[in-house]
Amino acid sequence: MQPSPTSPDFSGEWAIRILDSEPQGVSPGVSHAITERGLYLIRYRGGSNGERIVINDGEGVVGMVRYRDLSGSVQSDLSSILTEIINANPSVFLMFYNRGGPINRKMHMFQLLPGIGPSTAQEMVRKRGSGWADFSAVSADCGFDAAESLANRFNEELRDPGMLPSIISMLVRAG
Repeated sequence: MQPSPTSPDFSGEWAIRILDSEPQGVSPGVSHAITERGLYLIRYRGGSNGERIVINDGEGVVGMVRYRDLSGSVQSDLSSILTEIINANPSVFLMFYNRGGPINRKMHMFQLLPGIGPSTAQEMVRKRGSGWADFSAVSADCGFDAAESLANRFNEELRDPGMLPSIISMLVRAG
């Protein structure tokens, strides 16, 4: 698959998770999946539900898939799948909590998370200090499941790719 403005360059090694191995309206043998790096929704040739597969140079990737084309059951399970991906790759996703800063004079990046207002965001910055070592430390300091909260925001952004500001675009895909 050739990269385009809406799809990544799949060169190198990528881990994917199969979301649906028999989606409706798709050629037999083609699954819906999500990449662990960048959180791209893709169509992939092969795989079984829940399987984690490591691919090289885009082998088996046949295109991109839109959130709205995922089955209802996959859409309802996606936040928990994203939470699993976040917890399995803490060094990638912990950077949101350790590097997140102000977006503008009136809003901090933490306020993009569901239920976080200005005073909670300021308290999180104070507790962060020089950074958290893992998600359990963030969760303990902040009083909510940090990985789940981030997964819920990612799910919203995947559902609505026009949502701005986008944590996926700013931190996850930008590196």
